[in-house]
Amino acid sequence: MSKIKICYLNVFEAHLFPLTTLLNDKDQSLEIFQTKIGYVGSWCWESAICLASYCYDHMFEQFRNKRIVEIGSGTGIVGLQLSALGGHVTLTDREEYLELINYNIEKNRQVLTGTAQAKTLFWGDDFDSNDADFQNLDFVIVANCVYHSIELDQLVKTICSLCPMNSSTCVLCCYELRNDGIRQLVDEFHRELNSMNFSIETISSTDFRLQYQNDYNSIVKCQRKTPFN
Repeated sequence: MSKIKICYLNVFEAHLFPLTTLLNDKDQSLEIFQTKIGYVGSWCWESAICLASYCYDHMFEQFRNKRIVEIGSGTGIVGLQLSALGGHVTLTDREEYLELINYNIEKNRQVLTGTAQAKTLFWGDDFDSNDADFQNLDFVIVANCVYHSIELDQLVKTICSLCPMNSSTCVLCCYELRNDGIRQLVDEFHRELNSMNFSIETISSTDFRLQYQNDYNSIVKCQRKTPFN
């Protein structure tokens, strides 16, 4: 069985630990490098690994040749999983994370059956209207991006810009609901999305791999509705 191998760049923890997660129809393995030296985007969060495995298990054929943007990509684990399933993925984050994202893209280039590129994107900023990478998207990935209240409005603005009214773009979000503060923040995030005409469907944890079925991993699918729905 192929595995995602999570690799620490931290010189004090220079080792691999494997996760039993299949990647593509060629049974090839993906290696995602992370470091515990840095901020929250420098390592792979459990719920992001849960989302990557959910996409493989339940949406295997849905990403091939699809246009995808991941915001707050961090290590790029989810976006690279979708590129391994044939998606054309733009992985975005703050400039300081692009080196790690590009490193992981290059380390896995041979197993990506789609395409992957990294770009800087600050939540709340306006997009270049001529940048086709942010237009006509099939999926937007939001993995572990809800953790600070002061950034919620900017995050929602960016999601709305990527998913204009009447678009069919599917937004896949995951969270780690480890305390009441994060749960309340996610509830607020969902209320803001609802106010912008997004429907929200919570995925049953019974669809997660057994090791991720707990009381904190959460995945939702969101889609913007027309004003008349």
